Amino acid sequence: MEADIATLYTSGFYRVLDFKCRCTQCATSKPEYADAFCISFVRKGNFLFNVFRNSFDAHTGRVLITKPGYEHTVTHTHQVPDECTIVEFPAEFYRQTRVHYGNNRFFTDNDLHSLQTGTSPATEYLHHRLLHLLLSGRAERLQTDTLVLEIVERTLGALMPEGPDPLGRRLKRNHLGTVEQAKAYILEHFPDDISLTDIAAACCVSPFHFSRIFKTFTGCSPHSFLLSVRLKNAELLLKTTASPVADIAFASGFNSPDHFSAAFAAHAGHSPARYRQLTA
Repeated sequence: MEADIATLYTSGFYRVLDFKCRCTQCATSKPEYADAFCISFVRKGNFLFNVFRNSFDAHTGRVLITKPGYEHTVTHTHQVPDECTIVEFPAEFYRQTRVHYGNNRFFTDNDLHSLQTGTSPATEYLHHRLLHLLLSGRAERLQTDTLVLEIVERTLGALMPEGPDPLGRRLKRNHLGTVEQAKAYILEHFPDDISLTDIAAACCVSPFHFSRIFKTFTGCSPHSFLLSVRLKNAELLLKTTASPVADIAFASGFNSPDHFSAAFAAHAGHSPARYRQLTA
């Protein structure tokens, strides 16, 4: 497959790769061999990831988990070039992962070479934060390692085979780009007081149509997605900084500390101050 693959970051136990496809025809690639355990976030485009008896319909809101040692092909189904963020792990990390998640069928069934699962607003935020830090050149090693490990835990901890994709080809062809733009806008502007009209305007659709499209693709309303992103940002700041709770509230997009405390307690089961004590 013709693609630009850049290494964004290398640590002692993983690499983060930026994958951008350069194929100009909707054809199926030649078989390619995967020699590493990978977690891949689909950022743009739509393609079929074909491995063994499965063909996964990959697009925004999907994560591919691939075992090492198997061949796959890729069939392009969308006119927008595919983009993915790939976190690649060495053999020893994969061995430890299999031990830790040993009861999960994905790691015990040799016929399951790869798996696709959906994202949540929290994992979307973690991926966005990781990519933003690496592209900005301001990422600290411990901060980056922490983000990657949380991505692993959230992705593998709830690992389940995904059912048939309910989104039709026409729906994806017409609106996949809209949802990609909307999520990018929310993840960039979540600290701001943004409205449905703001997000819809950034995607060049009406607010009414945008709200229905977004919920169809993500399973949640734009406001629920925004709230989850804000709470995830606050959670990370509580765990990794000594900033006052009020400052974290405003930095995460809440209009008052009281509103933030109530929302966080409903989300985490503890007040922000108590959560900080428990995770210190």
